[in-house]
Amino acid sequence: MGFWRKIARCSAAAVLVCTLVLAADFEWNWRDQLTIGRNDPSLGNTSKLSESERNALLDAVITRLLKPMSDRGYDDSRIREIALTTRLRFVDLGEGKPVIMATSLGLEGGCDAKSNCPFWIFRHSDDGYLSVLDAVAASYTIQPTSSNGFSDLVLAHHDSASETRLALYTYADGKYSGTGCYTAKWPAPKDGEVQDPDIAACATEGAKPEQSQSPNPTKVDESNPAKAGEPNPAKSQDSGPSK
Repeated sequence: MGFWRKIARCSAAAVLVCTLVLAADFEWNWRDQLTIGRNDPSLGNTSKLSESERNALLDAVITRLLKPMSDRGYDDSRIREIALTTRLRFVDLGEGKPVIMATSLGLEGGCDAKSNCPFWIFRHSDDGYLSVLDAVAASYTIQPTSSNGFSDLVLAHHDSASETRLALYTYADGKYSGTGCYTAKWPAPKDGEVQDPDIAACATEGAKPEQSQSPNPTKVDESNPAKAGEPNPAKSQDSGPSK
């Protein structure tokens, strides 16, 4: 039994060393994170889409909202209204590689009390809009690194007022996939200033970034985003009209 105990200890040590190396290799500048908010154009009013493009993207968003909202008692008309309030950001994630980042707003749209909301990335194709990323996040960061011609991304998910889960996404085979999981723990502010977080690899080996599965809050009458104190500041434009 002593032999196998030694093997087990060696295996555990190897996992620990690997985890420490992964954490050391990961770099994230929290000051570069961005949020999509109410000051961004909505799917219903953006001037950057033709009517045919708007309808195609609307279909893609409704497809993702339909089941969770139907399960909570919403009819097709209200689901369409909420889908039209989806906020959009037109981004180039590589030379000649434009995408549309999109997020729904408020409890009706699937956000939780910590401002984690469904987050999608679409690419236009001859068949309409194809999703290259479905996730749940409070903010995103475009990394200085890239994979297969597309910028790597870090999505932040608020777990508590002092801890944020970070998911690293890289592009391959036509979509973004989670390739790293980390936690950022925020110390108490000092002299009113936010301090740099302590970042470590996720404790559970093989932990995967959260995919888009809208939570099931109680049905509400308006699509205002949940107001929750975020543990870390992000460059946000979350104000203004909801339409």
